[in-house]
Amino acid sequence: MKKLGIITILFICLLFTYSTGHVVADNVLSVYGENDSRLIKPNGKTDRHYTHGGKLVYLAQPHWQWLEDFSNWDAAGTEQAVDTAVGFFIGQNIYTPDNPGHPSQRKSEDMYFAGWLYGGMFVQRATNDVLEHIELNVGVIGPSSKAEEVQDEIHEWLRSDKPEGWENQISDEPAADFTYVRQYRITDGPLKPTDKTDVIAEYGFTAGSVHRHVQAGLTFRYGFNLGNTFGPGRMNLPSGISIFRKKTDKSGYFFARFGARAVEYNRFLTGLSPEPLVGELQIGAVYTYKSFEIGYSQTFFTQEFKEQSGKDSLGTVSVSYLF
Repeated sequence: MKKLGIITILFICLLFTYSTGHVVADNVLSVYGENDSRLIKPNGKTDRHYTHGGKLVYLAQPHWQWLEDFSNWDAAGTEQAVDTAVGFFIGQNIYTPDNPGHPSQRKSEDMYFAGWLYGGMFVQRATNDVLEHIELNVGVIGPSSKAEEVQDEIHEWLRSDKPEGWENQISDEPAADFTYVRQYRITDGPLKPTDKTDVIAEYGFTAGSVHRHVQAGLTFRYGFNLGNTFGPGRMNLPSGISIFRKKTDKSGYFFARFGARAVEYNRFLTGLSPEPLVGELQIGAVYTYKSFEIGYSQTFFTQEFKEQSGKDSLGTVSVSYLF
């Protein structure tokens, strides 16, 4: 845990000191946390399958020439002005079988214990109604991710059962994923924006050694001062440009997101029978006051593999600070 903290501090220092140009806009520091425990997700079982994730994101709008060139290349062919942003991040995910603290109660076929430590970079560009997100992350799956140490420390702090079985976790291996997501606000028909509502569609894909899938979704928002933002940030799609576009001291909304993934490969389902299509429903709220934004949501998933006993869900908390 101490090593992870040192790495995080050094990573933040690097972000603030390294630049190939002059930062001419504000910066954002965001923290995302996901967990299936009762602490932030009051309904459902705890510590099963994807059980915990954390991500630290630093975001800026630097005056870099390649970023300017990226903004000028517009696949949509629109005449609207284009905003760009670049983000750097470090994150960790933890996976366990069901009943990690009670080996005798586990099924013979279930997820392995596994940890994934990663870092990377993303770029975003957006017009009023379209946003594109391109991301590359690299890292390690296995004992070097320090997932066992993090989970043990969390369980000790919560005074809950110590997980048993980490000695059989997935061995160390390099890991990398490339992700592309395109979001667009529906501007015509019965779903066109109003003063209090809008609907944002998205599609994209992830390809790499950890995940390979295509995805699509719809996000419905109801609130005030929505502006030309693109809905709630999440661990696999940070807020990015939407943070910079908030022009009022206060804004907020409730949202519901319906999504689906057509899965070709998931490293953490090795040895199981993956479901080819996984659906999800995310419900939550986001509130912004001056330089702070906070969000909370719960996400419910259909089964990811045929041997799974019951459906999984997560609670997510996000906090962003503009400075």
